[in-house]
Amino acid sequence: MAAKVKDSGDALEDDFQASDTEYLSDGQDDGEQIDASDDENNSANAGSKRKAGSSAAPEAPKKKKQNKSKKARAEINNTPIGKRTKADQIEALNDSQDRALEHLSSIERDERRIPGSAIKDVSPFALDHTLVHLESFLKFAVEAWKSKLLVKDANAIPSKYAQANRGGEGGNKGGKKDKKKPLEEANNLPKGAPVVLIVSASGVRAVEVIRALPLFAEAAKVGKLFAKHLKVSEQVYFLENTCTHICVGTPNRIDKLISDGVLDLSRLELVLIDAHTDAKKRTILDIQEIRVDLFKMLGLEALEDKFKAGQTKLGFF
Repeated sequence: MAAKVKDSGDALEDDFQASDTEYLSDGQDDGEQIDASDDENNSANAGSKRKAGSSAAPEAPKKKKQNKSKKARAEINNTPIGKRTKADQIEALNDSQDRALEHLSSIERDERRIPGSAIKDVSPFALDHTLVHLESFLKFAVEAWKSKLLVKDANAIPSKYAQANRGGEGGNKGGKKDKKKPLEEANNLPKGAPVVLIVSASGVRAVEVIRALPLFAEAAKVGKLFAKHLKVSEQVYFLENTCTHICVGTPNRIDKLISDGVLDLSRLELVLIDAHTDAKKRTILDIQEIRVDLFKMLGLEALEDKFKAGQTKLGFF
């Protein structure tokens, strides 16, 4: 994932050696003594040698500067993508895209770049990018999040995650009175039109992400857009008949549902790349077969247009 940095350094050329030889041979015959002009030539020659030596000296600091650059790059690579600066995130994204779409020409890859203006700057979010803080992150990343992510469909049946969060039957935990403010309800919420689309590397990881969203699952069911134990037909039925504010899935299945016109992008404000690091220290940007699907999905015209129009942002968590 991380961009490779090529060592660079200009070799310093010594232009004085040829002229030194010329100065030593001028005006000298066999047995002839060296006159004052020869002394001047020798002095100039010595000065030239000193100058040549001094010109080579900066090589050491240059090497030190290069080593510093390598160290800085290593520190960036060891920093989770979601915690890097926006510029470093864009670099990592473009580098991964180049590797995923290496069969395309550089011009074709450039045409598919996600605009820098579409990358969400998440650097002000101070908490760690872990599932424990995912709900807090969405509150930070989605403007006016309460009116978009906590609006309840009046006709919706609560998900099992919402029921568990409410403490089971009656919505009370341990017999205590529930003091939560009732969620706003609406009857005309669109079906299958998420505000947030979270993209994970696998179905197993997607399930973990969904379990980390009990607050939002209480307002509306979280869409499960991955292949693990779920058929496309089931997901089509869900999207056509259910209000959902957040969907979580894998690139290939999301691509399929967008391409078939089932997943409605009209309300989509944030595509969140789940940059979770696996046991082999790889993210979704590092695994070739997955990043190929990822950039194929991100390159869909429906998504590309929203990125370019500034209607949808892409962020890393």
